[in-house]
Amino acid sequence: MQRGKKIMQRPRYEKLPDFAVRFMGYSADVIARKGNAIRFGRINSDLPLRIDKLETLAESATRTTDKARIEMRCGEGEISLNRGADIGAFLRQLTQRYRQIGPILEQAEKIGSGIRRPPYSDYIDEIARTGISCVVFYGDGLFVDGKLLYRPERQTFFVERTETERKFMVTPASIP
Repeated sequence: MQRGKKIMQRPRYEKLPDFAVRFMGYSADVIARKGNAIRFGRINSDLPLRIDKLETLAESATRTTDKARIEMRCGEGEISLNRGADIGAFLRQLTQRYRQIGPILEQAEKIGSGIRRPPYSDYIDEIARTGISCVVFYGDGLFVDGKLLYRPERQTFFVERTETERKFMVTPASIP
């Protein structure tokens, strides 16, 4: 090696964030790097009031029932567990996950409230009038070193039901 010249080093790859937030339409979804989407805020606030009901539901789901899972509405979300699940372990996992994403939720709410969107009533009225939903992607936020770094990127899509009612056609707004 010659003096004064640096040795070529492989480029350092930055660590991927464990969490990201996708701002789509009127929602913000927290996405874990492993691919699990979390709609957490409203579920979590309702959960303490529902623990007894969840435990009773889990105990009542016996091996003789046809259902392999137990399901329960909780706020705006739904909890779905395998029959025979350990409710205590589930609650510990939920609490641990909430501790991880609590700071993300706070920052996502602040960012989301700053995004300029049309009133939700206008969105619903347009669907009723045309049968077409205009969905806007507002960007992503990456959770790095305790901060949610928002990358705005506006893309608009039109979503329309097909004749089969179970399928939808999605068209980018830039296509006439």
